[in-house]
Amino acid sequence: MSELDAELADIFRQEAVERLDQMDVGLLAVEAGDAGAADLDALFRNVHTIKGAAGMLGLDDIRALAHAAEDILAAVRTAGTFPPQLAAPLLRTTAVLRSCVTGAQEPVSEAIADLTAAGSALSAAPADPASGGASGASPPDAPPAGAGPPAADGPGAAAAAPKAGERPLRVPAQKIDRLLDVVGELMQSRGQTAHSLGGEGQLSPELADVLAGGDRMLSELKDTAIGMRTLPLAAITRRLPLAVRDIALETGKEVELTVAGADTELDRVILESLHDPLAHLLSNAVIHGIESPAERERAGKPRGGQLEVRAVPRGSLVEIVVADDGRGISPEVAEQARREGSLTDVLARPGYSTAAELTDRAGRGVGLDAVNSYARSLGGSLEVRSEPGHGMAIHLLLPVALAQLEVLLFERGQAVYGVPLGAVEEVVLITGTITLEGRPALDIRGQALPVADVAALLGAEAPPLGARSPALLVSAGGRRVLAVCDAVLGEHETLVKSLGPLFRGIEGYLGAAILGDGRIALLVEPLVLTRGTAHALRVSAPDAAGPVVAPKVLVVEDSFTVRELQRSILEAGGYPVVTARDGRDALGVIGTDPEIALVVTDLDMPQLDGLELTRAIRAADQRSSLPVIIVTSRGSEEDRHRGIEAGADAYVAKHDFDQQALLATVERLVGR
Repeated sequence: MSELDAELADIFRQEAVERLDQMDVGLLAVEAGDAGAADLDALFRNVHTIKGAAGMLGLDDIRALAHAAEDILAAVRTAGTFPPQLAAPLLRTTAVLRSCVTGAQEPVSEAIADLTAAGSALSAAPADPASGGASGASPPDAPPAGAGPPAADGPGAAAAAPKAGERPLRVPAQKIDRLLDVVGELMQSRGQTAHSLGGEGQLSPELADVLAGGDRMLSELKDTAIGMRTLPLAAITRRLPLAVRDIALETGKEVELTVAGADTELDRVILESLHDPLAHLLSNAVIHGIESPAERERAGKPRGGQLEVRAVPRGSLVEIVVADDGRGISPEVAEQARREGSLTDVLARPGYSTAAELTDRAGRGVGLDAVNSYARSLGGSLEVRSEPGHGMAIHLLLPVALAQLEVLLFERGQAVYGVPLGAVEEVVLITGTITLEGRPALDIRGQALPVADVAALLGAEAPPLGARSPALLVSAGGRRVLAVCDAVLGEHETLVKSLGPLFRGIEGYLGAAILGDGRIALLVEPLVLTRGTAHALRVSAPDAAGPVVAPKVLVVEDSFTVRELQRSILEAGGYPVVTARDGRDALGVIGTDPEIALVVTDLDMPQLDGLELTRAIRAADQRSSLPVIIVTSRGSEEDRHRGIEAGADAYVAKHDFDQQALLATVERLVGR
């Protein structure tokens, strides 16, 4: 497939999915008796456009099935009435079309046969001019005799003619991502420039005005680039009523779904992956939460259950709530939650299930655990709220944009960290604590909250805290904790840098931010702090006999971000670190700094690569025994053999990388 063909196919796929979403909404309205002439016109227009576009691209199966659906809708327009029973086969058709459009090799012959049978039944039914439309309104106007299809056609056709200048422009996601990368580099460069020039008080008024103007334009550029990546929640919620309807029919329940805040925007990458978690939560609510009509009547409730998906913007985060008015949790689960700390801890435990029997939709222990893992992977969190007999609400807190995050920066043991601002309730000064269940705690407005050192929560090495230290009151996953640090550096809006495959072994971090002074801030997942789990950087405590001067490590890496992240890991492990940009720079550092006891180097670098650097070290008279660790994305046995043959003491492939193993290897080689 040529590049042009691939781009046209992508455009068709995006538009077809949007049109199928609109068709599902219209068909559900038909089935519920709430449709009118405009709904029928929209259904006909959408399927006609899909047929035309598929034909132009040579997608014969999609064209044939869309054509069959178009014939049914044309017959309905001619008859002037839309029997509600036609909605079900047409909904099955949109499901098959969606599957084909998104790449599945699903046969369409059975769906075409279903539509043909439905069309025959429609033709055989006696006409009833007085029956009206599906909603009981006046019949839809039939097209004039001999009238052709609507003018809209082809891959770029819109559901309604847009006004001048309003036509949407489809831009490949990779181009937007590249724009964000450039914006991030500009912001980093601007921060470094400001840092090198000093504070505002040291600048002339003219220079200060120029920099302020540049900041405003850069901020506008950043907001525009972020905005190009966001889409309204409605882009995925259109499919949810159909999913709820199908599950309700299977389980014999009556359920009404409402969506609030559908215009709330989120990163397109988040939206692309959010549909399945939402479907999980809605499925759980219908199967486990909403009672049968008879049971609800006995409980004094309406026969039909209520489901709601609600989106609420919260700064750089969005709270998405899935709530039902069903039976809620059992008293036994409520008691278990009180014992274990929170309802989230109980229900989102891997493998946990309340289903009495195993079915295709329930009892497999992959519901809330999967959704919780999903939220955490995006830097968000999940919280469950429920009481026996009073329904359940699942709260998902997700970032508006993956590339941008508002964080609160803090310092502990010379390392800088950040935590999403939405998870921080306040900052307090710790001057003294009480003891609660054998652990330090502090009373905050009548509630005793646990107090913990950030270094202990993260498993990092750090000197003792001062007598008056600040603490972040962090809330996530239904828990709250006072995480104590050395200093709070303030709020910071950052474009998040991925840690990449090299740091896959470090759990509990969302990414990294490069600060104006060149330092790296690791962005901490809030749940790591509230659960008190030391996910990363576990190192031994200092020797009680006194401080030990650790061996100095040289990190050689041409990527600034990776270089500084490796520095952060090793320094948190207690090692002094110096860095070099490539092999040639590293040889200069080795020649002038006799304290260097070990080299950690990348393989692929300009000027002098890792193999050449290793060979040069082994050929040197004075430093030939200097230990060398090669860390690279090249993980084949042949590459490993070449590294060891060149004289490397250890060879670490990035896809197998584990930061604990790296620290252990460093300790083994330098005999610390």
